[in-house]
Amino acid sequence: VFTFPRHPLSVINPGKAPALLTPPAEKLAKLKTTGFGTGQIAFMVFDPGMKSLTAAQFMQMLNTRYGVRYILRGFNNRFGTERDLTNEDYRRIAADNGIELAEAGSFCHRDNAGCPPVSSSLIRQSLLQGDIEEANAMLGVPYHLAGKVVGGKRLGRTLGFPTANLLPSDPDKLIPAGGVYFCKATPEGNAPHRAIVNIGTRPTVDGDNHRPTIEAHILDFDGDIYGHRVDLHFLSRLRSEQKFDNINQLVSQLEIDRLTAMSLPLP
Repeated sequence: VFTFPRHPLSVINPGKAPALLTPPAEKLAKLKTTGFGTGQIAFMVFDPGMKSLTAAQFMQMLNTRYGVRYILRGFNNRFGTERDLTNEDYRRIAADNGIELAEAGSFCHRDNAGCPPVSSSLIRQSLLQGDIEEANAMLGVPYHLAGKVVGGKRLGRTLGFPTANLLPSDPDKLIPAGGVYFCKATPEGNAPHRAIVNIGTRPTVDGDNHRPTIEAHILDFDGDIYGHRVDLHFLSRLRSEQKFDNINQLVSQLEIDRLTAMSLPLP
């Protein structure tokens, strides 16, 4: 498996590089679950040297350095410095370098007409809009976010809703839109639990203009997990983040969120 640890735009145009759906460590772990050993996975660093390669030079490098004999090219994928190559051009260049090349068709996760092809851009768009169900349908699995539990104000405990304040394991990982989500949470060394996860600025208790936080209220769990890893799998969006007039209104809504989460299935 050949893949890039970071998005190529981080070299080409850093200001436009998107957040990552799957950071390097997560990507490596996922690939290993499919049966690939560490020696079968190559992280190719996209640097200015690779950026300057033509399609022929790129395929020659794959052939001579890695022994590549077959390439399945994505339906909208292009490589090399040229931008006007046709499918026939790619196949010809590949053949000149001892590689057989075929094109993969596009894929839609729904049967309705006009459904756009699944792409990482569409998945990011859904996540940034808070449409977890649509993102998960395209991914084929619940969106995953992992982080270490760090210290917070511990206000949630005084309200009867203690939360784990998560610091994402990779700073480039895409964080879904602000809101309240139903998640499957797996604290390190523990079984999975239902969780209510708030992503946002906590306007009721912190006011405005505060840095967004990721706080998980793990249901039916009372372990000490400070400094430990928690894995979150996002299952559905319960509601938008709200600013309440007082703490009592906030607590009432949190109780509604808790009851809703308890009624939902945990895969």
